[in-house]
Amino acid sequence: MDITSFIFLAFVGISLFIYWLVPKKVQWLVLLADSLIFYFVTVKPYTFIYVLVSVLTVWGAALYFRKTDDRKKKRIALALVVILNVGILVALKYTNMFIGTFNYWTGKSVSEVNWISPLAISYYTLSLISYLVDCYGEAIEPEKNPFKLLLFTTYFPQMVSGPICRYSQTGTQLFEEHRFDYDRVLSGMRRTLWGLLKKVVVADHVAMIANVLFDDPDLFSGQWVLIAACVFMVQLFFDFSGCMDIVIGVSKFFGIILPENFNVPFLSKSVQEFWGSRWHITLGAWLKDYVMYPISRTKIFKKTSKSFKNKLGKSGQKIPYYAAMFVVWTLMGIWHGSSWKYMIGEGWFFWIVIVAGQVFEPASKKVKEKLHIKDGNIIWNAFQVARTFILVSIGNIAFRADSLAATFYMYKRAFVWSGLSGIVEQLRTLKESLAGFGSYEALAVVGLIGLLQVICDFRQYVGKSNQEIVTKRATGVRWVIYLIAVFTVLIYSVSGETAFIYFKF
Repeated sequence: MDITSFIFLAFVGISLFIYWLVPKKVQWLVLLADSLIFYFVTVKPYTFIYVLVSVLTVWGAALYFRKTDDRKKKRIALALVVILNVGILVALKYTNMFIGTFNYWTGKSVSEVNWISPLAISYYTLSLISYLVDCYGEAIEPEKNPFKLLLFTTYFPQMVSGPICRYSQTGTQLFEEHRFDYDRVLSGMRRTLWGLLKKVVVADHVAMIANVLFDDPDLFSGQWVLIAACVFMVQLFFDFSGCMDIVIGVSKFFGIILPENFNVPFLSKSVQEFWGSRWHITLGAWLKDYVMYPISRTKIFKKTSKSFKNKLGKSGQKIPYYAAMFVVWTLMGIWHGSSWKYMIGEGWFFWIVIVAGQVFEPASKKVKEKLHIKDGNIIWNAFQVARTFILVSIGNIAFRADSLAATFYMYKRAFVWSGLSGIVEQLRTLKESLAGFGSYEALAVVGLIGLLQVICDFRQYVGKSNQEIVTKRATGVRWVIYLIAVFTVLIYSVSGETAFIYFKF
């Protein structure tokens, strides 16, 4: 069920009517029914077996933690259930990657499998693992009702592309009593409309340009490779953040506040800031809390850090930290997809960039001092923001390219310069290939929405509320804005359904 379709919006409307009509104590059952309907309509029903296995094993292990004081038995139960759930994820998503790698290095021709993964398996697996670990550490109370844990796992708005929720964030909200709140519903409507504008108007139009630039790399070279990377980065942002706006907005209708997944990422001054606190925030936070921190607390990590410090000084102490980061970024790459291109482009590339940034930070400070550049300098900040955007865009070439070979081929094409005549010819080719983009009017609408996003980002960056842009207007003006947004979605959306880039992860 496409969340940008009329069917989905009608589904939400009917669900809300029932949600507010039933007794408040059973509202969560309506959400559970909605989530199950959404699941079975969207993917193959039999894949729900995997979801049940994950939920029931995690539910049972969490309750077991409360029944025994034996620390060793708890650790064994924790390890077994985590291994089981990660094993299901790895088997369903990465078996063909292993088979392809095996065939490549051995010259064999083992046939690939055709296993279908459950909807949002990457998201709900991480959510369940965080729930189990938190129960093990007694940070939260285990849920006694397995149906409530099932709702937490399959809550339908977040089954599209996240965000990755923790039980402490959304668990209690799902089962609380919620009354109709006009202001909250209106706020959800604004957020949903804005998300639709970003996805079906901007992202889907920009995708046309990205597709032309990526689908035939032989036609474009030199600076066009960098342009292709930046165009796709813009598409990815409007696609993914637009999805999050819809998901968070729809969830607001039901009184459930989901965690934010974006915080003006294109104003990041470093790749570490981009991934650490501004882009796909819930994934970065999960890896930090459930992988990076546990590794840094192990005896071997502390012992190794101390040993390197004694031998190499303070700089040597960071080597084990970089090794732990390598594990985190390897997992980041694997999470993004079952191909080595994700491992390299979404994982190791960014690990190298971040480590290099930290290693050369002292030298960078000296250069700034010699050039008399002070913190807060506008030109320096602009340089940092542009540098970060370009580096992230280059890394994401692997995300968009069809394969690892295609990724390296595009990097190679970046060094092929064809002169001014070649640039003009490639520009003409691009223009001819974009015949389906639409009118100049459509281009203007896309540009206007993009400009509004820039304004909203700057306002958010300085701590201003974007809601005020609309809410401070007179009632009549507000509803005219809402109607314009609705008609813009209807008129300028790209024909045909285009799935979200992160859908079915």
